[in-house]
Amino acid sequence: MKKGLKIAVGLLVLAAVVFGFYSYRAATVRKNSQLDVKTAKATVGDVVAYLSVSATIESQNKKDYYAPQAKVKRVYVKVGDKVKKGDVLVTFETQDYSFPIEQAQIQYENAVLQRDELYAQKKDIEDKIKQLDTQISSLEKSNNPEDKAKLESLKQQRDNIQPVSEEKIKQAENSVKLAKLSLDNAKKAAAQAQDKITADFSGVVTAVNVVEGAMANSMQPAVTVQDLSNLKAVAKLGRFDASKVSLGQKVVLRNGKKTYSGEVTFIEPVATTTMSASGQESTVGVEIKVLDKNTDLKVGFDVDADIQIGRKTGVVKIPVEAIRQEKDRSSVFVVEQGQAKEKEVTTGLWSDNEVEIVSGLSAGETVILNPSLKITNGTPIRLPLAGGLGRRMR
Repeated sequence: MKKGLKIAVGLLVLAAVVFGFYSYRAATVRKNSQLDVKTAKATVGDVVAYLSVSATIESQNKKDYYAPQAKVKRVYVKVGDKVKKGDVLVTFETQDYSFPIEQAQIQYENAVLQRDELYAQKKDIEDKIKQLDTQISSLEKSNNPEDKAKLESLKQQRDNIQPVSEEKIKQAENSVKLAKLSLDNAKKAAAQAQDKITADFSGVVTAVNVVEGAMANSMQPAVTVQDLSNLKAVAKLGRFDASKVSLGQKVVLRNGKKTYSGEVTFIEPVATTTMSASGQESTVGVEIKVLDKNTDLKVGFDVDADIQIGRKTGVVKIPVEAIRQEKDRSSVFVVEQGQAKEKEVTTGLWSDNEVEIVSGLSAGETVILNPSLKITNGTPIRLPLAGGLGRRMR
């Protein structure tokens, strides 16, 4: 009996050893088949999308002042000078226009006098003819022989009168018009005679292209003034980017490590076509007002402009690298009970590193980042330890 008991105990021990061996082996195989992945939690927050472009800093208020074809008398400014509205920048030597105006005025007045005199002469003659016609009509009714002789005399007087022709009247009126035109032109020439250049607004002189004593070149600006306290950034956008931009959008301008606030204030209504190394290129100009004052931005320098083209608040979001896209289908892999599970999702707004999830995923779920083709439904997943490969959304 003791011998049989020993055999039974031995068999039980052997069975336990065999069971333990196979259990350990199965656990080892299962552990080795698990995939290490990077993960992140779906969270609720804001998704902000930006369009990043290069822009050039310009003054919002710039004017090129052109000079007349005249000799420069004096230059009052140099590049870098600050000027106020109304300050004289340059003066020129110009002719005296008082004599041509006075001469034209006299000619005009003489023409008016001659016309009015002709009007008066015409009226006197017409009145005289009417008077004679009245007398003739009265005498024609008389049978007195003396009245007959007088009648013939009056008719002869009437026939000898030479009336003022309409042609002479028209000539006199045209003479007045020509004299008035000459007078107006003389006054206009005097008014347009530019003897100086004055600043239309306060700013800084950025160019001077005239020299005292020399003739001014009317083909190039004599002086350029810019308001450097009010700046804008100008960008050129292609067809696809231009459709994303609208007035009032917020902009972040980056100059090295410094950032400034901006706003889209103008979009050109039509595209401009230019030649580039790759052929014709059509772009639309966009102006961005620099909202910050006293910046270190310089006119002519380039800056990076991030135009905010979209913003969603309080939405479910995940990293963009969690999305797997196949044609028109978007999906993610979540981790449930140590296994990968694919979920089809509907996406909304995309930013550079985050995407809005409209449906198909809830906040708090764990998604796999950059899922490889090895991952399918049911693939065992080994989650990273705290502080390891996981990623939390902001």
